[in-house]
Amino acid sequence: METSTVGPASPQPSTYYAECHGVIYVIDSTDEERLSESKRAFEKMVTSEALGGVPILVLANKQDVETCLSIPDIKTAFSDCTAKIGRRDCLTQACSALTGQGVREGIEWMVKCVVRNVHRPPRQRDIT
Repeated sequence: METSTVGPASPQPSTYYAECHGVIYVIDSTDEERLSESKRAFEKMVTSEALGGVPILVLANKQDVETCLSIPDIKTAFSDCTAKIGRRDCLTQACSALTGQGVREGIEWMVKCVVRNVHRPPRQRDIT
């Protein structure tokens, strides 16, 4: 498992993003209290120049929990991020890591977006 730390010795996010062809951002749909914190992290990530034009998949995890936030609730909470996302491909996908529901569909969508992305096309060796 890879972990990241914040501090003088940790690399800047742009270092991680330089070779990135897509972003998968996971939201805990059951943790409404931390949704604003998640949104701030998303905004910081999505405004990075190093990620310009790359597709973004937002996985709204734990949709198998009855009391979770719905996709419309999450989209409403993140609605002021729309301008920051710009014209790049972006999908908010309901999923459950526990059951696997929605995960495959999200990954398949991301693969299609990465392959057709004219802003940062993958090298042949990246897709074989």
